[in-house]
Amino acid sequence: MKPWVRVGVFSPNDPRPWVREQNIDLMLKHEGSLIDALKKMGVEVVRGGEGFPKMDRIAWNTRLVQEHIRKIAEKKPDVLILNQGSWTFPYDSIDAVKYFEAEAGDIARVIIFSHKNPKVPGLVAGMAIGGGLKRIGIPYTHIFGDIEKDPRVSRDLESVLRFYKRGAESAEKVKDVIRKLKYQKYLALGGMSLRMPTTTVDVDQWQKVFGISYETLDQSELLVRAENMVEWDGRPGESNYKILDRRVEDALDFLWRKKHGRFDFSRPSLKGIEKIVYQLALYYAALDIVKEYNITFMGVKCQDELSARHCTACILTAFMNNDVGPDGKPKPIIPASCENDMDSALTQLILHLLTSKPAGFGDFRDVEDGVLTIMNCGQHPPYFFGRPDEDPVKKLDRAEYIGQEIFYAAGGASVRGRTPGGLKMTVARLARENLRYQLVATVIETIDVDPGEHERYNYSWPIIKGKIPIPDEVLIDVWPCNHLGFAFGDLTPELVEFAHRVGIGYKIFAEDGKEYSRPS
Repeated sequence: MKPWVRVGVFSPNDPRPWVREQNIDLMLKHEGSLIDALKKMGVEVVRGGEGFPKMDRIAWNTRLVQEHIRKIAEKKPDVLILNQGSWTFPYDSIDAVKYFEAEAGDIARVIIFSHKNPKVPGLVAGMAIGGGLKRIGIPYTHIFGDIEKDPRVSRDLESVLRFYKRGAESAEKVKDVIRKLKYQKYLALGGMSLRMPTTTVDVDQWQKVFGISYETLDQSELLVRAENMVEWDGRPGESNYKILDRRVEDALDFLWRKKHGRFDFSRPSLKGIEKIVYQLALYYAALDIVKEYNITFMGVKCQDELSARHCTACILTAFMNNDVGPDGKPKPIIPASCENDMDSALTQLILHLLTSKPAGFGDFRDVEDGVLTIMNCGQHPPYFFGRPDEDPVKKLDRAEYIGQEIFYAAGGASVRGRTPGGLKMTVARLARENLRYQLVATVIETIDVDPGEHERYNYSWPIIKGKIPIPDEVLIDVWPCNHLGFAFGDLTPELVEFAHRVGIGYKIFAEDGKEYSRPS
């Protein structure tokens, strides 16, 4: 069997000679049982104490810790296991991580393995080491059990190793994303929406942590440009019109006249195509601003100035996020959030940079019986109205343009649709905890949504539903706000790798429900 992951095993010991005289055989036995289990999984093991005299195979002083770790780091393993066969002095294991990172010139993906043996305090050592690592912000996963007698322990260990291996495989891509963040520029169209503090950021903190640049404009700039694209006989969006911008005309022709999508004019908030024309003009106005200011991701306040007096910005944000425009032609993806939610937009940007595909924005609407419901005012990108590999125009055909809900006095169309079942999707959100950044994420498996579900929630809003790997109350408790970003695929290993490398906190739940975390 060809090894699928390379793991370094570092085993420390109590430095007191009378303790080592009594425990060396047990410590070697425990290390051997761990290594045997790893090899049975098909793991390549780099043992720090290999080739040393018997008493020195388990490191018991600083010199040996350094020598063992140097031997491990030379092989550049994907994961470092701190093997706790009994009580050890915690600083040796903490130093081992520090030495490993110095020798390898990279992060350490750390597992603390504590052997379950009621006669010796292996778990005590593991807990002490974990506490020491938490104090200085080094993430790890702790596994405890009898690896010789309990098959569950081997399964848990293998699951964690596979997760970390995926993170290691994504390392170069993640490092490239982190590098690219230095070239990103956010556009805030408007200020804080609906008094939601979680939508705002400290732009200096953005610069310091992520390297992101920032631009802000009033929403009036959007309106001025949009109204120059269409000549109105009366009130924009509610009167006869003459389209002056060819792009608006082409988009209207593609979506409406050529019937790429379904239009519903039965609701008071969308009585005719005029409001759609206004919304399309807003989209192209935003596109012009993005090009002019070299913007790579953005947010628009919408509520209340636009949604109360002009029209909703749903078409704007849906198509900014999408891979094809309302004219059916491929376009650059510009991650965009509603309600000018800056950390949601940044989350979407990271998901997009990891996948090169669209990422969406939604509300954390409901959790019931292990199923998360994602909705928002009506701007899910049409990319999510089908499978990732489907023709994007066919997904545009499924979009439903329906009059908005009672919250938006000016009216306009939502972009409604449903994401099909049987797909993996990552949901994630950057946020601040005590003013320090934290990334929360998990993976869901989508389920089919019956069109009748719109009646249960909001008639005109798009819906995604997915099974979650953790209890409802845990997800509600850990989620940092009311918004989230989403993208197709299981990106949780990549997000752990990203947060670790950027140096921010995280609480990320893998497909099997296992939590990976780092203090914020």
